[in-house]
Amino acid sequence: MKNYKKYLFIIAFNIILSMLIVCISPRFDMVTLFYFIFLNIFIFVFLLLFERSKNKKINDQIDEIINLIHSLNPDKEVYKKNDGEFGKLKDEITKIILENKNIIENSKENQKVLRDYSENLAHQIKTPLTGILLMLDLIEEDKENIDEYILLIRNNINRLENLTDILLKLASLDSDITKFNLEYVNVLELIKSVKEDLDSYFGIKNYEIKIFGDNFILNCDKKWTHEAILNICKNAIEASPENNIEIILRESNVFKSILVKDFSPGMSKDTLKKAMQRFYKSDPNSQGYGIGLPMAKTILNKENGDLIYNREKNYNIFEMRFYK
Repeated sequence: MKNYKKYLFIIAFNIILSMLIVCISPRFDMVTLFYFIFLNIFIFVFLLLFERSKNKKINDQIDEIINLIHSLNPDKEVYKKNDGEFGKLKDEITKIILENKNIIENSKENQKVLRDYSENLAHQIKTPLTGILLMLDLIEEDKENIDEYILLIRNNINRLENLTDILLKLASLDSDITKFNLEYVNVLELIKSVKEDLDSYFGIKNYEIKIFGDNFILNCDKKWTHEAILNICKNAIEASPENNIEIILRESNVFKSILVKDFSPGMSKDTLKKAMQRFYKSDPNSQGYGIGLPMAKTILNKENGDLIYNREKNYNIFEMRFYK
């Protein structure tokens, strides 16, 4: 369509100039012929120079796009929007390059996470397996203490079973195939069921949980919220010198909170950041797996909630906040 308009303009321009020549020299003689020849040469030269200028502009823009592809700064996040005929093309090329850059960076980050995850997982599995192999060797050498070694083997097998259960839960959360079934749950009853699991986990070990605040109804997935509260309470009990913690129920117009208070020295910002990474343990000799806090945070995020840590002078609080 643009080419048609261009040709119509040339024809109209030629006709207008031709009529002007006829008006100046109405007789068809050598002067009139000269004017016509000069007019057409002028139009031809003008069009030739115009096309050359246009082609040069197009070639310059193509070269600019090629240079853009080869010299785009991968560390620069924002680029000025381009105008002109090739502006949209340059914007799309910039967008594609930046998207590819983000894909590459995410891929590298995922590879690092996967490598660290695999190394930590291998370590978690290797420890009980090494213990089992050691106990088997001792059984062959020391027949008198077989019962003791069998008990230790059983403990290590239970540890592997617990680890497998945790890994399956993590895989279920990470895959996004788990659907959270929201229902209205009585918080005190939920905490009561958590305490029953804590009794089973700690066995004869003495611990105490004090509950403050008014009961409320929480709209959540009962099973996964139970898992989050259990992990937070378990970590708090193990961190407190006297194994005593407090649970505070709090409700506002915006959110409902379950606060777990422990009386440990607490964590610095750097330690907290590490603690939110899977398999991190401040004490390498602890029996835990370093998964409790990351799993709890993941669960709460999937329930449109958050896990907030506050460090005070004599106590620490992990707040499980559920937005209404």
